[in-house]
Amino acid sequence: MGSGIVSNLLKMGHTVTVWNRTAEKEEEFKWLLQEEVHIVLKQLQDILKEASQRFALPASGLGGAVKQENFVLSASGTDQVKGVLTLQGDALCQADVSLKMPRNNQLLHFAFREDKQWKLQQIQDARNHVNQAIYLLMNRDVNYQFKTGSEVLKLMDAVMLQLSRARNRLTTPATLTLPEIASSGLAKMFTPALPPDILVNFYINLNKLCLTVYQLHVLQPSTTKNVKLAGGSILHNPGAIFEFGNQRYEVSHVHKVECVVPWLNDALVFFTVSLQLCQQLKDKISVFSSYWNYRPY
Repeated sequence: MGSGIVSNLLKMGHTVTVWNRTAEKEEEFKWLLQEEVHIVLKQLQDILKEASQRFALPASGLGGAVKQENFVLSASGTDQVKGVLTLQGDALCQADVSLKMPRNNQLLHFAFREDKQWKLQQIQDARNHVNQAIYLLMNRDVNYQFKTGSEVLKLMDAVMLQLSRARNRLTTPATLTLPEIASSGLAKMFTPALPPDILVNFYINLNKLCLTVYQLHVLQPSTTKNVKLAGGSILHNPGAIFEFGNQRYEVSHVHKVECVVPWLNDALVFFTVSLQLCQQLKDKISVFSSYWNYRPY
């Protein structure tokens, strides 16, 4: 019962007996700090090590070399773009793409040069954040004992920040302007060279590796008065206008194809489970906030 009910009972002449369970709660909290926290930290380490390994898949018998995986690009309801991508860890080491031009059905074929690879920054960043979370979990002596709930909460906040950043890098592709895509260097990756009226962009979205192909046409100076240039976007729409190399272009067609990368899905599941474990531990610590011997912050 609350203090208000106790006060009313006393005013009415009743005898009220109060049991103080603070000592018992402090013992439970001591067990939580000394035992359960370490159990959860070990679980988190094991899960995140599994997640980290998903970003660099060793090929059996090759001394830890990262194996190559082939993925077929597809899109529902269209066959304008077809292709096969070869992924090796965080790098696209081959892309073989065919594009059917809408106006004349001309078939264009282009592939990565043999001496080129395209690093996927989203995968690199996600892996780095996971490894930083692992470092935070392991950066203490094996016999270390936590003394306050505040100490555990700060550790969980730091770990959750890295995990949220890792997940966000895979779930939220960067917003790029069309000039940024044009100057990214991707056009120089292909042989034969891409036509000047074609832009391509690769990115990760959740568990999918996506390719977007933009077909352009040049705008004549007489038609570019009072035109609003397109800003940054994950996916630009037909009609978007941009300026590059003293020339203005308009996007005439957009083709997006994608492929599912199973181990990216595994990594996202590991992130979710780890974040849930962190939050559950924080909730347990918070239950004992009234019984801490030290200020929480």
